[in-house]
Order: sequence, then C-alpha cells, then structure tokens
Amino acid sequence: MKKNDKETTDEIIHETRKIKEALAKSRGFDIDRILKDARLRQGKSGRKILSPPVQQLID
Repeated sequence: MKKNDKETTDEIIHETRKIKEALAKSRGFDIDRILKDARLRQGKSGRKILSPPVQQLID
C-alpha cells in the first residue's frame, strides 16, 4: 500500500501529522532523542502524569 492511499482531508489530523514530522525531523528521526525530549517536556508541563492501569490476564 502506498503512503497516500489513506490520505485524509481532515485538517486537524493533517496539522498533527505535520507537527509530528517536524518534531521527528528536528531530532534526526532518532526515536531515543524523540522520547527523551517528549519526557522532558512532559515533566516540565506541571501536569500530573498517570501510568496506564495494569491489565490482569484472565485464564
């Protein structure tokens, strides 16, 4: 499947993808740098950070 096969016309999604691409590019598309920066910005936000709930496996 080509990248543009599922291209959207939704402006919010388009803008979100544009921002995501710019952030990734500014970090050299290095996932470790991207995550480090995201965690740093998250910590500086002053917002409470929640971990997802642990899911229990049911037999």
